[in-house]
Amino acid sequence: MSFKINRINNNSLGTHYGIFQNDELIHHEFSRAAAEKVLTKLRIGKTLEEALKSEPTPKPERVIARFVKPQFSLAKQHKSLFTTAVTTEKKFEYDLVLYRQIANLKVNEIVQVTNRKGHRSTIHITNIVKLSWHQLQLLVSGGSTKFEKQYLLYKEYSTKHQTNSVLKGMSLSQTESSEIQEYIDLFKRNRFSKHTQVNDYITSNSLWGHFPTIRSLNDHGEYKEIEGIEPKYFEVVCRILNISGEGGRSLDNFKKY
Repeated sequence: MSFKINRINNNSLGTHYGIFQNDELIHHEFSRAAAEKVLTKLRIGKTLEEALKSEPTPKPERVIARFVKPQFSLAKQHKSLFTTAVTTEKKFEYDLVLYRQIANLKVNEIVQVTNRKGHRSTIHITNIVKLSWHQLQLLVSGGSTKFEKQYLLYKEYSTKHQTNSVLKGMSLSQTESSEIQEYIDLFKRNRFSKHTQVNDYITSNSLWGHFPTIRSLNDHGEYKEIEGIEPKYFEVVCRILNISGEGGRSLDNFKKY
């Protein structure tokens, strides 16, 4: 079997060194020296698992090891992401395999968040790795790096909202998120620029049955019981599409149906 080391570049994620077996990536390290140590063991016949085992070192005199408990627990298969050192905290490291798992997780969730100044905004999460650092800061309470926040968000959605949520904002329900996404898809697909256009389209095509949660009958002055969506969802759509309220007639009242 043929083993070799290749340098791997990945812009925002830094440089690491991959170990390849017959041109297939089987492991990576963040320093060439570490990668060469693993390569040397593989070439003398050791398995990858054996090559990755750290060699025992004699305990120095008068050295006290302080192991700091991580702020959150990890799945067993990702325990290797934490490295312990004498008098240092455990460090959460980037892992290429885990990053791919995060990138492949499909999410459809709308979260309303508030920054330190009290300004409210809406974030539509579909792909975690495409979220900006600013969005991750608004969404996730823990983590000190972009990858760590991505991982925490991945655990939030891959485990279907277990207790101790990491989210700082308020999530809409899955039903609300799905209906708003379908409403926005109609908006974009037909290149509409106003809510009245998409509402008229839904009415003309008898599609309001697709939106039982967000739909409402709205009163605008002399215009009564106009089919549309509730004000709170109207605001969410405006924030996601970055559009205004069109400068139309103000909403006097609404009711669900």
